[in-house]
Amino acid sequence: MKGVILAAGRGSRLLPVSAGRPKPAVPIAGVPIIARAVRALRAAGVGEIAVVSSPASEADLRAATRGEGPLTFLRQDEPRGTGHALLAARGFLAGGPALLYLGDNLFADPLAPLVQALDGADAALGVKQVADPSAYGVATVQGGWLTRLDEKPRRPASDLAACGVFALHGHVLEEVERLEVSERGEIEFPQALLRVIAAGGRVRAVPFGGFWSDAGTPTDLLTASAHFLGCLPPRVDGDVTGSVLSGAVVVEAGAVVRGSTLTGPLWIGPGARVVDSRLGPNVSVGPHAQVEEAVLSDTLVDEHARVLSPSRPLTHAVIGRRATVTAPTQAGLQLAVGDHSVLRV
Repeated sequence: MKGVILAAGRGSRLLPVSAGRPKPAVPIAGVPIIARAVRALRAAGVGEIAVVSSPASEADLRAATRGEGPLTFLRQDEPRGTGHALLAARGFLAGGPALLYLGDNLFADPLAPLVQALDGADAALGVKQVADPSAYGVATVQGGWLTRLDEKPRRPASDLAACGVFALHGHVLEEVERLEVSERGEIEFPQALLRVIAAGGRVRAVPFGGFWSDAGTPTDLLTASAHFLGCLPPRVDGDVTGSVLSGAVVVEAGAVVRGSTLTGPLWIGPGARVVDSRLGPNVSVGPHAQVEEAVLSDTLVDEHARVLSPSRPLTHAVIGRRATVTAPTQAGLQLAVGDHSVLRV
């Protein structure tokens, strides 16, 4: 079985975090989303994996998956939907079975049950009970089999969201090729599953009970970060002096911590510097970031960012790459806010 990760989109709902790079390249607890996808597929027994990227996203995705083993990169030259992206992988799949992973999703559940679910089925998809199914594709399931799939309905027929992972036999691609462009101007892969069912085929629904997120918004990003930080065992490989650590704290090699209080779950990346600060819980500090005289909780600080003596504690903050957060000058509050940014003062 082969695996395909669809990662050509940038993730407009995650702006401004995704303004400078595709959403699958954004790190969660120190690991890019797409790298987590690669690891999940390999854990399910998938040997060969292709990443479908766009011309604009390929360089970032290659960088985000460096060290994750051999990958094949394919191009979706136009943003024409998940079905169109999957068709870009036809040659790679060569008609065999595949695991299809929408590259901005995060799962705690193993994917192996999807592979097993293909026995006696044409395809399978992951489903999960959610509080607000109207925000997702909603699956109607009877006896473990998919009977209906509605995209973001106003009146959901069930509370089962279709998660962004699928297993399919090669002949399902024939139904993808027959799809017409949707009202959104896209070729949408889930509609191929309905064609399979209409033709007498069977699509199995595999329930997921663990954590799942499509990291669609900055708030979702922080929720996912808190989950995966909570999975980390404590480890200190960096240089820590004059500091108090409690809970699951990870300080990577090359990081420096001085005179600080760290409360886990918390991750400090390689080359980062934390001085005279109080961090945690649920804080990640990216590689080569700098945090001085700051109080942070439930916050993601990306690589090379600087948080220097802010005038108040920061919570539920997402601070992007190379961004600077610091105290006002004597002239008062000063802002340099880019496109699509969100600021609450």
